[in-house]
Amino acid sequence: MNSKLTAEGIMGAAMCMGAELSGGEFPISVFPHKIQRIITELHASQGYPIDYIAAAMLSALAVSIGNSHLAQVKRGWVESPILYMALIGRPGANKSHPLSFAFHPFIEHDYLHNKEYQEQYAEYERTMSMTKKERLEAGKDEFPIPPKRSRFLVSDITPEGLSLIHAQNPRGLCLWSDELSAWFKNFNRYNNGSEEQFWLSVFNAKPTISDRKSSQSSIFIKRPYISVVGTIQQKILGELGKGERASNGFIDRILFVMPQSVQKSRWSDRETPEELEQEWLHIINRLIEQECEFNEQGELQSHHLPFREAAKRELYA
Repeated sequence: MNSKLTAEGIMGAAMCMGAELSGGEFPISVFPHKIQRIITELHASQGYPIDYIAAAMLSALAVSIGNSHLAQVKRGWVESPILYMALIGRPGANKSHPLSFAFHPFIEHDYLHNKEYQEQYAEYERTMSMTKKERLEAGKDEFPIPPKRSRFLVSDITPEGLSLIHAQNPRGLCLWSDELSAWFKNFNRYNNGSEEQFWLSVFNAKPTISDRKSSQSSIFIKRPYISVVGTIQQKILGELGKGERASNGFIDRILFVMPQSVQKSRWSDRETPEELEQEWLHIINRLIEQECEFNEQGELQSHHLPFREAAKRELYA
């Protein structure tokens, strides 16, 4: 096979080799060179383990895609980029910082849109305090529609609350929990096993219906997208396998990120390049800002991306 040496290819190979020499096992070659550079620079300047950075970025990229695009394996068989990811390590292993960096664009997005939502909701309440006659005279709608808050991140929340937020954000959400132990410990807080079954179903993007008494009406999510990401300490990892979780497929749904050896990083005088965070922000924003199509019923229409023949061969192998 003939191959051409390029400057970009040589740089990519060098970055992958550097990642391996740093003890990283994550195949960062799957990423474009821009993302590989961000990973290696963060490792060199901040001491973040390669595997944690790459995994956190993979999760963030998945969330930014959400329901906008689905991978079509075969006709009638599509897959969502849903990830349940756990970064495992002892305290001080630099698990949280890579997550904070990777998900910073979503924090900025949610913060700005929350400010907009608060202003819109205040205006909505002012309009609702008027009589119908006053609304019409002021040129406002007779029956104002409450604003919707655009967001990507949620934390400690019930399945019912999650369904309500998802209905307003059909592109998808991410449950981000710095300590994932809080996530699975809450599974039985209301009904025994019901919350665990919810997460088993959501992973496969199966429709969810919320019919609780507290709901004004049923909430039907045709194709949910909810990823989960967070950190967990090795000593409490065993709690994940308690009960039926070891046999009902729950454990199999989680992508565990546990480097072979994570040493406490030495402090370095090397500064992180100023443009690094902006580069990552730009990458995520380009994905977030892609227009999504909706049908006449207001349902999001995902773009289906078929596998190329070469990719299919790799997948089947």
